[in-house]
Amino acid sequence: MKNLLLFGLMLLLSTSIYAQRNDNAVYLHTWEYTAKNGMQDDFEKAAAKKTTMFNKTPETAISTYRIITGANTGNYVRVQGNQSPADYDVDRSAEGNYWNDNVSKYLAGNGEHVRWQKLNNGSYDPDPENSSPSKYVGRTFFNVKADKVLHFRRAMTRISKVAEKRGWGGRSLYRLVSGGNRNQFVLAIGWDTYKRAERQELETTTEEDYNELFGWGTWDEDWKNFDKTLEYWGEQRDLLQYVPEMSTPMTN
Repeated sequence: MKNLLLFGLMLLLSTSIYAQRNDNAVYLHTWEYTAKNGMQDDFEKAAAKKTTMFNKTPETAISTYRIITGANTGNYVRVQGNQSPADYDVDRSAEGNYWNDNVSKYLAGNGEHVRWQKLNNGSYDPDPENSSPSKYVGRTFFNVKADKVLHFRRAMTRISKVAEKRGWGGRSLYRLVSGGNRNQFVLAIGWDTYKRAERQELETTTEEDYNELFGWGTWDEDWKNFDKTLEYWGEQRDLLQYVPEMSTPMTN
């Protein structure tokens, strides 16, 4: 029995490791930094120079945001998206050494680096050809109970299909793969202005569209199950604002 249990644990572990090395997966890297008191301007200038030197191509591009709500207000979030497993094999030691020598001295601590995997089932992009970053990004972090992940994924996948049907703005769903709780997810929604855009009046409600797509009663069932998926601290939100001076210029 012990041998069977040990074999099962090894199988689960190897499956988890393999999942993090899926050649077709798309990854997002985030780094969160706190500048030393009085050195915010110095940090911004040094990070901007490093970005200009090392992050000039679409493959190495980095976007920088400043957190403007929540406990970490004032921190900076550096984001590098659309990464593949092959990108991890690239030697970027020169870039890292430059950061350590010229930028990190303005920081309080080493920062937090997290890797996320993009979940296509749960994401929706109405304009995939547009690579311009949003001026604002709202993030919702979900801490999901280990035995409730399937219920969470089902609801998030289905609401993204409803978003597409109703013409909502884009949304991206990611799951943490390294740097924290494996059962943490983040939903990112970007926009450029707080002014509410004029929308076509629809004859149906969100709930009606949901039930039409997935079957009568699925709205009530899925979201009742969704409420049970989260840990008691399970949902936190913050708001980011784009800092173009510290980011790679994007062109379509």
